[in-house]
Amino acid sequence: MITSQTASQRRAHARIRRSMGMGLIAGAAALSLALSGCSSQQQDSAASDGLDPVSVLLDWTPNPDHVSLYTAQHTGAYEQAGVKVDFTTPSGTADAAKMVSLGQTDLAISYEPDTLIAEGEGLDVISVGALVPTSLNSVMTWEGSGINGPQDLAGKKVGTSGLASQETTMNYIAKKHGVDPSTITYVNLSQGLNQPLIDHQVDATIGAYPNIEGVELAEHGSFPSWSNTELGLPDYDELVVIAQRSRLQSDSAYAERVRKFLAGTAKGQEVAEASTDTAVEALTGPTDGAYEPDVLRRMVERTVPLLKNDGGFGHQPEDDWAAYAAWMHENGLLENEYDGRQGLTNEYLPGR
Repeated sequence: MITSQTASQRRAHARIRRSMGMGLIAGAAALSLALSGCSSQQQDSAASDGLDPVSVLLDWTPNPDHVSLYTAQHTGAYEQAGVKVDFTTPSGTADAAKMVSLGQTDLAISYEPDTLIAEGEGLDVISVGALVPTSLNSVMTWEGSGINGPQDLAGKKVGTSGLASQETTMNYIAKKHGVDPSTITYVNLSQGLNQPLIDHQVDATIGAYPNIEGVELAEHGSFPSWSNTELGLPDYDELVVIAQRSRLQSDSAYAERVRKFLAGTAKGQEVAEASTDTAVEALTGPTDGAYEPDVLRRMVERTVPLLKNDGGFGHQPEDDWAAYAAWMHENGLLENEYDGRQGLTNEYLPGR
């Protein structure tokens, strides 16, 4: 469990670093210099191969949620689409909107809520495709905690990874199911959500993913969970690909590279859906040291079905984005009203 728990800790730290709309530009200069150096090397290499270079900043360290990306890279799908892709790991997940807005990375992997916040604050970003087209955040508990559903949260101790938005979300869930939120005690579990749940130090947690932490927890017994959408929140795209809005409109070569990247990623997802072995093989190198091989396989098996998109690869439902932006504003996560439909475009997806 030591290796798996370390992975859980890394994900918890990532969530703490996510900035919910505060100081999105702070600290951008240092990362800008680092990325510009990588970008120059990538461009030189890609030019020699006759491929268009594309720099992509991840939301955090490589993990099973990135299975489409790394399967595309592993199988040569990006090269077949005409691009050479360079993935960069950020110092924090708030870097995505900052660096795309400043033009210091071509694309970035981010989250719908963060993208809506960045858009609402005037950053030059737009989501061009859903990588994981459903919310993964969940409430998890342990068998015997006395929690058989959200109606049992009264008087319970709930662990978070330190984001104020998690308390806001849990309070909303509690009220929706007839529980007074003031009766819930929150505990900041910045060192990881799993072990305190295993040790029964908390009654439940919010913020874990069933395909990541849920797989780790299954090694230790029964840990019932409910997704936020099952508990009454509007659904949203967990992971999205964001681009620079103004550059898409002014730079046709950039727009074409975005199209090629999305086409290659779509092929990567197709291969991952068809072959678990290939998907696991693709992630083994990038995630080296984070997961035991059998745990990684189970995570991939849990993740791939979540990638299915009724509208086709990458499709983002405008009405869903509008509904989630409205929910965020009503619950204090967006300072100003914002039409969520403005935060996305499906124009650059394959077949468009």
